[in-house]
Amino acid sequence: MKLILCSDSHFNEDALKLIKEKYQDADLFVHCGDCLLTPEKMKGFLTVAGNLDNARLFPMEETLQIGTHHILIKHGHDVISGASPDYRALAAYAKEKGFNTVFFGHTHVYCDRTVDGIRLLNPGSVWKNRDESPACLMELEVTDTAIQAVRVNLIELKFRK
Repeated sequence: MKLILCSDSHFNEDALKLIKEKYQDADLFVHCGDCLLTPEKMKGFLTVAGNLDNARLFPMEETLQIGTHHILIKHGHDVISGASPDYRALAAYAKEKGFNTVFFGHTHVYCDRTVDGIRLLNPGSVWKNRDESPACLMELEVTDTAIQAVRVNLIELKFRK
C-alpha cells in the first residue's frame, strides 16, 4: 500500500495539488494538520486538525489499521512542543492508547524514529521546515509487517516526470 504523508501546508494549496498530481498511484493521502483550509479544499486527504486549524472542521485524531500497524494520526501540538519536541511524550501517549505507529506534524521537521517501541513518522512541512531544510513530504510503502519511509523534497517532486 502506498501512502503519502504530508503536514503543515499553511494555506499552500499548490503544494497539495502537486502532491495529488504526482502521486496518482497512491492508495491514501494523509495530512497531519495545519492545512488552514476547508474540508472541501482538503478533499482526497485524510486530515486531522492542527493547532492553527478550526477544530470543528477536522477531527483531532484519526486511526488506521494496516496489517500489524495500529496507526494514530494527529498533529501532536497537544502532546509535544514544535520548537523542542519531547518524542518520549508522544511515544508514551501512543503506547497508552495501544498504537505502535504515529503519523504526526507540528514540528516542521522531518522525523523517522522509533522511541520505546513506537514508530514516529513526521513528514516535515510542505510549506517551511524549521531546520531550514527544503519543504518535504513522506512517501510510505506499507506492508502487513513493515513501513518503508522515504523523504521527498517538494522541489524534487516539481521536476519529477
